[in-house]
Amino acid sequence: MAWNKYYIVITNQTEKDHQLVKDKLGLDDYKEKGAAYFGDTNKSDDLFIGYYEDKLIIADPDLPLSLFSENASITEQKFIAAFPDCEIAALVENSTVGEFGYAIIVNGQRIRAKHGCDGEIYIDIGNELPEEQTILSGNIFDAEEIEEMREYMDEEEIKNAIAFEASWRTPGDLSARYFGMNIEELPEHAIKMIHYKK
Repeated sequence: MAWNKYYIVITNQTEKDHQLVKDKLGLDDYKEKGAAYFGDTNKSDDLFIGYYEDKLIIADPDLPLSLFSENASITEQKFIAAFPDCEIAALVENSTVGEFGYAIIVNGQRIRAKHGCDGEIYIDIGNELPEEQTILSGNIFDAEEIEEMREYMDEEEIKNAIAFEASWRTPGDLSARYFGMNIEELPEHAIKMIHYKK
């Protein structure tokens, strides 16, 4: 089963007050439903808030997408105002539709945002992150796969496919920046969350 992830990580969070987070971000229309784990966020339309060590984790199908716009959205401005001296990462992986996204904001400044789906890149702002460079320096597809691709794609299409696949892999590699490993490798109950519903 595909595990679709839409979440935001905020560093340097020691005060673990869910209500304060909801107040700062204007999420007052959500009511607590109960305890959950990060895996419960898969394919959910609801809001989840939790912590992993000193990181705040907010999972929601819409909030991360609002950090991928060309100009800072109202939601992005709220995050920056609420967490001005932190690193904020919006990470999206949806293997059902081939969607990826990542945005990194450091001390109130967006340094990178990239979002795409089904082979197309919608937004690409800022310079490549170290994680992206590492992925691109490796073999995205092996020689046999490239030869197979040449049967139905020209060189430009192959180049674009390689770039898209590298971008698709980036959110998982970026998650290791915050969890010490790809989030999929964490123990199932490592990230405890509270489930909220409108």
